[in-house]
Amino acid sequence: MGKRKRDDSDQNSKSAKNARSFSQKWLQLFLWLRFDSMLNAMFCDICQKHKLKNNFVKPGSTNFRKSAVVEHANSNDHVQALKLETASKSNPIVSVFEKVHEKTDNAMCTLFRNAYFIAKENLPMDKFQSLNDLNKSNGAVITSKLYQENNACSEFIQIISDSIEQEVMSDVKLSPAGGIMIDESTDLATQKHLILYLSYLKAGELKISYTKLLNLSSGTAVSITAHIIAYLKSFGVDLSKIFGMGSDGASVMIGKHGGVSQLLKDTSPHLVEVHCVAHRLALACVDTAKEIPDIQFLESIVSTVYSYYKHSPTNLAELRSWQLIIDDPLFNPLDIHKVRWLSMGNALDNLRRSVVSIVNMLGDQTDTDIVANSLHNSMTTYKFFFMLYFLSDLFGKINQLSKSLQKRDLSYATVKQLVDSFLMAIEAEYLTELPSFGPLCTEFLKSTEQSDTFKTITFQRNHRDIHLKKRAVQCAQLIHDNIRDRFPDNKIFEAFSVFEPSNFPSSVADLPRYGEQQLECLGDHYNLINQEELQVEWGILKYLIFNNYKGLSFADLLTAIISRKDQFPNAISLMEISRILPVSSVECERGFSRQNIIKTKLRCSLGIDSLDQLMRISLVGVDVKDFDPVPAIRKWQSVRNRHVYQNNAFSKLMNVRS
Repeated sequence: MGKRKRDDSDQNSKSAKNARSFSQKWLQLFLWLRFDSMLNAMFCDICQKHKLKNNFVKPGSTNFRKSAVVEHANSNDHVQALKLETASKSNPIVSVFEKVHEKTDNAMCTLFRNAYFIAKENLPMDKFQSLNDLNKSNGAVITSKLYQENNACSEFIQIISDSIEQEVMSDVKLSPAGGIMIDESTDLATQKHLILYLSYLKAGELKISYTKLLNLSSGTAVSITAHIIAYLKSFGVDLSKIFGMGSDGASVMIGKHGGVSQLLKDTSPHLVEVHCVAHRLALACVDTAKEIPDIQFLESIVSTVYSYYKHSPTNLAELRSWQLIIDDPLFNPLDIHKVRWLSMGNALDNLRRSVVSIVNMLGDQTDTDIVANSLHNSMTTYKFFFMLYFLSDLFGKINQLSKSLQKRDLSYATVKQLVDSFLMAIEAEYLTELPSFGPLCTEFLKSTEQSDTFKTITFQRNHRDIHLKKRAVQCAQLIHDNIRDRFPDNKIFEAFSVFEPSNFPSSVADLPRYGEQQLECLGDHYNLINQEELQVEWGILKYLIFNNYKGLSFADLLTAIISRKDQFPNAISLMEISRILPVSSVECERGFSRQNIIKTKLRCSLGIDSLDQLMRISLVGVDVKDFDPVPAIRKWQSVRNRHVYQNNAFSKLMNVRS
């Protein structure tokens, strides 16, 4: 069961050997030859220049044989193009036109760079004209008026975005394995859409790229799945090579009966669904807060303090004065956002750092302001300070874990190590016979053992305060258990951890039996793997890793041994699958953050297609200084004849001398 036939393997191996690709040496032998890596095709510059019609002009030749290039060199079209080229060099009139053509290219490069700058820097297209005017003032070669309106900028951005999209999807098609990350959202115009990221391999290295903003007519699992499949198929992506899906864990995404992940398994049978690890951590914290009244007590104070200063410039100015007098940090009070993973810890940290200024300022307002009086009474209690410092310690650790779980290049083994280390730290500080309560809370407890004053603030005690330590331990226990329950073991991911060099045994004597059960588990799940060959390969590969690569990370290991795939095809295929499995959907959240930077209240009329193009350039495009506009210009020219490239182009250019 699950074994691949030997003759299939031989046939695949033979076809792989016969696969041809472009040879860079041909560029030295044929000076007129050009290779477009984005289109994966060869072109003849001379035939293109003289507008002849053959495969080396349009759509480009993909017959990567030297004989095909030689055949084109001897063709009637190419010979005719060479004659025209020779005649043009001896004709002064043609030479003038070539110079004009070059200047026109320079002018269009200026316009395309400006359009790219607009998109890359998240600026409105209304700035395109003023940016062009600035270039004119600086003496740049640019058109006088042609192609300077917003519609032209939009067209340039579309051409550039399409080129980036084509390049990404070409890499995805060539990748041996891929994963998807998806999330739903609405923008300022309440348009519902799905954001799609893809993880894939390029030369053994993991790439995670924004891919598409898909307009959703319906938020059902069937609709979402149909949109994803249609988009991937439009670029010829082999859906059977999609092995993982990361999401926020909503039932519509990973529901066992009709969720997107289940529907995708019809076309991607080996797909593994993953609930975002950062989202799981946030849910564990929310679950804890719902069950602990003391956390709700502090949350209420934090929110009231935030509102008190947020809606009153006078109150905020008064707080600034107190912060300067007391030498507190000039922090603004923050609110707690349920949808933001780090907000609780950040809000508590800001409040703790400015608590002396806030309490003193509120004390001055108690006679005239009922809200200030109520806040002052709540914030001058032993309970408030204890919970503030206890939760600052606790959520400081949670924030640190959350930031680690939001890193881009994250493996399941690393996630497990991070979560296990966090749980051990909670156990050591809070779940012992003599809890230490963390450094901040310890400082507070020591300072108030014999005093009712802390940091110059006098507070009130209550007879129920003696139970606070016990309730704090219960809170720590609950958050420990909630996080542990939110991160159950996954047998597939656990099995993939066998490839982590850090998990290898320390002694070579333990290697013979190492990984046998894990490889059997993986072989059962991925029936595209030949289990017998896998066990043979692993028997050699694990010694190779132990002796040469034990100090590497899994990412570096895969890059180092990818060239040995002919020797270990099954084992390295599994390693490639493991590398692309998404453990979170954090990238989707970053994409939505960029969406909200681009589509503001002043730009709420942006359509979904334009927003998608702008996001692609902003998120995936190279730095402005590295952008080469020429390929995009050539693609723009190929759509139709462009007026600026006609023979009277001189009259359309600025700052050009004949």
